Amino acid sequence: MSGNTLPRQIVVLVTAVLLAVLAVLWMSLVSVRGTMDDSAAEESTKRVAGRVQNLLEQVSLLASDYHNWTDLYIDAQELAIDRLASNYGITAHRGEVFQFAEVFDGPFARPLSWREGAGLAPQPGFLTEHTRQILRGIAPGLDPSHRETHDYFEMRDSQPVMFSSSYLLPENPELLARVVPRSAAIATIGKVLAPQRLRDMESEFSIVGLAVTMTPPEAAQIVSVALPGVDGKPVAWLRWTPPQPGTLLFWKMFPIMAGISFLFVVISYSAALLLRSKAAGLIEREAISFDRARIDALTSLPNRFAMREHLDSLRDQSGVDCAVLAIDLVRFKLINDTVGHLGGDAFLVEFAARLRTIADETAFLARYGGDEFFVVFSAATDLDRIVAEKCRQISLLSERPILCNGVSFEVLSSKGLAFEDRRGMAQDELLRRADRAMYSAKLRETLEVVRYDKRMESEDIDHKRIEKELRRALNEGEGLEIHYQPIVPASLGAAPIRYEALARWTSPELGAVAPDRFIKVAEATGLIMPLGWRLLDLVCADMRRMDQARVSINVSPAQLMSRGFAEKFTAVVLAQGIAPWRIEVEVTEQIVVRDDATIEHELIALSHNGFTLALDDFGTGFASIGYLTQMPFDVLKIDRSFVRSIEDGQQGMRMVRSIVGLARAMELSIVAEGVESEAEAVLLRRIGADFLQGYHFGRPAPVSAWIRPGAAGRPDRA
Repeated sequence: MSGNTLPRQIVVLVTAVLLAVLAVLWMSLVSVRGTMDDSAAEESTKRVAGRVQNLLEQVSLLASDYHNWTDLYIDAQELAIDRLASNYGITAHRGEVFQFAEVFDGPFARPLSWREGAGLAPQPGFLTEHTRQILRGIAPGLDPSHRETHDYFEMRDSQPVMFSSSYLLPENPELLARVVPRSAAIATIGKVLAPQRLRDMESEFSIVGLAVTMTPPEAAQIVSVALPGVDGKPVAWLRWTPPQPGTLLFWKMFPIMAGISFLFVVISYSAALLLRSKAAGLIEREAISFDRARIDALTSLPNRFAMREHLDSLRDQSGVDCAVLAIDLVRFKLINDTVGHLGGDAFLVEFAARLRTIADETAFLARYGGDEFFVVFSAATDLDRIVAEKCRQISLLSERPILCNGVSFEVLSSKGLAFEDRRGMAQDELLRRADRAMYSAKLRETLEVVRYDKRMESEDIDHKRIEKELRRALNEGEGLEIHYQPIVPASLGAAPIRYEALARWTSPELGAVAPDRFIKVAEATGLIMPLGWRLLDLVCADMRRMDQARVSINVSPAQLMSRGFAEKFTAVVLAQGIAPWRIEVEVTEQIVVRDDATIEHELIALSHNGFTLALDDFGTGFASIGYLTQMPFDVLKIDRSFVRSIEDGQQGMRMVRSIVGLARAMELSIVAEGVESEAEAVLLRRIGADFLQGYHFGRPAPVSAWIRPGAAGRPDRA
């Protein structure tokens, strides 16, 4: 950027900001003006409408008094027109209370009416036949016990008149009870909404120009109130000019805002002149920040943000195919445990430096985080050959160990590859597929590149189906149950005093789903938390039927990674009336891989609250002696694979003896899993196992299978 254009660009930028700020200030003032005026108009509309409704209610009260009058009812029924005129028509004639009155139907062969100043002699009805017909349909629906009336407006001599109609009935209850439906006359009174009343409303509500108009208001017109006719449709409208406090405020603020704007222009222009001298340094620092935001601080490789930008840029290039390789270092935690985190960082730096040697226009490298790396391959043609060659080079780079703090470590990694199988595939889906393939490589414990294929896609579809049905099961509370497998003391003839709770799920759509399938999906989708609480409720309900039996409950590392899990777990168990000592919380060696401070905190809290802790599947994963010593485990469970090996030769026997010796040294109880024969049970008793578990002693079954009928909830013998 040249020195001549830089100041100009700064001035332009500051000027644009200045104009924008000033525009916002003035627009805010105009907006406040409009808002206040609109609010005033809305408030005046509410008040006028309320006053009109109040006036109608006053007329309704008059009608309810006059139309529920025994003498007037008798006069009407006897067609005593003179008495009716002296009691009813005279009020309309005088015009002090109301100015119109009419009765029709019932005993009257034709409508009779009285008007202000027209004398006591009845005149022909002033209501139209259309109005009377509507009132004939409405009157039967009015509630005479509440003196209900029908209220409406009609125009008379260019003035709005408030009418109220109902049956003319006696107020005497006994006489009212004998009135034959529809035999009574329909009576109507009307009171003129006089111009003086409109002037009073103008003064009271601080509005001007309140008048009656027969013209329908425009759609945007808010300062108007409709006057409903007998059928509910407007017969006229009240319109007025509302108060405008916002406009008044605007013109009061105008001189002040003009002065502030001028001062702001002067100050801002001075600031622009000052800033241009610092522009070069600012741009340079911005460039450095931009690079740092896209570069991993440890390895100097592009980070995940830069990788995603690169994927976006590839999408904009037509005819370019894309593939992603996910790389995850195997047993990286062991490196950190051996040489510390600084040594682990040195390992990552060296590994990143080796990867950088394969980078070119077809291979974009990135550190995604932790010990995970990605390589984005792109080419217009021959992408398969390029990817195969790059993967071969990566394998060659991993042949030589890396020396960290004097310790040599093999370079082992799980690798997953995914190709973009359609143009415009979402980058999240492409990365997910690569990560999914890498996870598959980790499960297979292979160092070869595993490519995302149709089988994995089918598994993903299956997982989505399981997720959908599992959500339904959790919402509806059906299909989930607990089976129990006995854990018997190693001493001969002892009854089972422990059981392991095993989740079972039968879906209406999928049938019986294996636990390892739906637990895996629950952990991947976040459903493990609601599922875990649901299963805990089921276990506690069963334990209330099992007297003093102890139950082992498997808890996922994903649950333990939730801060406060131990506190809620304890609260749920205590609320169900179960003593914590009766529950043993089982976790697998996966918790060692997670190496999460929250997991350690929650396990310690569970132990402190009275639960016993068991480490399951010991010897099959990554558990270390150090982890066992720092965690409050009470029980060590020997995996079934070791149990099966004790009959195969001395090697298996020595391995199991070593595990038992380790547990004894750490004062842990020992449970041997997967015992399927008496021969295995005999050998495990000799080796020193405390408890045995397996099909030899009983397969998992519902709680009812382990309760003796009539035994008051005591567990049966295996």
